[in-house]
Order: sequence, then C-alpha cells, then structure tokens
Amino acid sequence: MTNLRQVPFTKILDLNTRAKIISESRKFFNQHGYGASSLYQIAQTMGISRGNLTYHFKEKDLLLEVHLEELQVAHEQSLRSSVQIPSWKSLQQATVEFHSLQKEYAFIFFDKAVLAMPQVKALIKALRDNNIQTQMSMINISIQMGNMKKEPLPGVYHNISRSYWLISYFWLISQQFSDDNDVAWDKIMWSLLLPHFTDKGLASFREHFGEQYFSSLGVEYDKYLGASIAF
Repeated sequence: MTNLRQVPFTKILDLNTRAKIISESRKFFNQHGYGASSLYQIAQTMGISRGNLTYHFKEKDLLLEVHLEELQVAHEQSLRSSVQIPSWKSLQQATVEFHSLQKEYAFIFFDKAVLAMPQVKALIKALRDNNIQTQMSMINISIQMGNMKKEPLPGVYHNISRSYWLISYFWLISQQFSDDNDVAWDKIMWSLLLPHFTDKGLASFREHFGEQYFSSLGVEYDKYLGASIAF
C-alpha cells in the first residue's frame, strides 16, 4: 500500500481532482445526457478550467471508458459475493445492487445512443453473460443440495436464467409504465423458479423468507379472472 506521506502533495491534488471529475461527470451525464454534454460544461459545473479537466481527460470518450470500467468492476464484485456465499438470497441482493448501479449510471443504461456504442454493447453483453452464468451456477448448486428438481426439459433452466436477466435489466424501465406498486421483480423471479423446487427446497424457502412472503407472490389465478390487473 502506498504511504501517502511519500506521495507529493501535487500528486494527491491530481488524484483528488481526477476522482471528482469522474464523480461529477457521471452526475452531469445522467442529468443532461452523454451526447448533449461537453467537457467545457462539466468544467464549468465543477468550477475549474477546461484545461484543468482536459489535463486528466483529453476527450469525453476517455471519461466514458472510465465509467464503463468502474461499472463492470462494481457488478463483478457484486456477483462474486453471490458465488462466495452461494444462496438465492445473495443472488437476490446482487440484483438489488445491480438496480442501484443502473440508477447510478443511468446515462449508460437508458440512452439509446450510448447503448449503440460498440464498447457499451460489449460491456452489457459481458454483464449479461456473467449474470446468466451465476444464475446457472446457483441452479446447479440447488440441484446438488436437493432443493431443485433436475431440468424437466432441455434448455428450461437456461431460459429461466435468461428471463431472470431480462427482468432485472428492464425492471426499472418497465416501472415507468406500471401503476402496480405491489408487484416486485423478485416475486416475478420466484414465480419462475419455485415450481422447480423440491419439497425440501420449498420448506427451506418458507423457513428463510417466511410464510407471508411465500403466500404473496402475486394475484391468485382464480382471483385474477374478471379482475382488472395492472401489468
């Protein structure tokens, strides 16, 4: 670990300025959009000269690369904790953290122009692949522990893992068009998984999450008929 006493004061100032530029630019991009933002505007917002900002980041694309790297590292750390403590609860927490990342880096996830960039498309694909792999690993562990049944048909569990990713990824977007605040992404996820749990797995789920949670995944089918339900 570097001893800060051995680091020149000007170097510490540079590191602090760089970190602040990264943080403030993310806020600026989220508020105004990546395409509509300029380095000059970000510098003005920070109260520094454009030259001071370009000393650290000569082009806006270099700032984007840093944000993409930080996003990937944060997501991988979240998934790593799910692997270290393998449980559906830890994977559920990883999804909560992913939604927080989507909000923190909204300009990446919700801007079509940014999503079309090759480096962004590559990152989202990597996030998806890592997410699906983690879910498939959790299913494998659950089968070995006797909490989930063997795959009933080829491809079912892979498709469930892909659906889990789609629900996680598009949940925040879908909420803009939904008036139903009672339905949460995790209950939709469990509705896909629980039918494949064994009696042992269901008993463990009930014990861990509680009977009330287990009985409140959504509107019962017979109650749904004839009712007006928000999607």
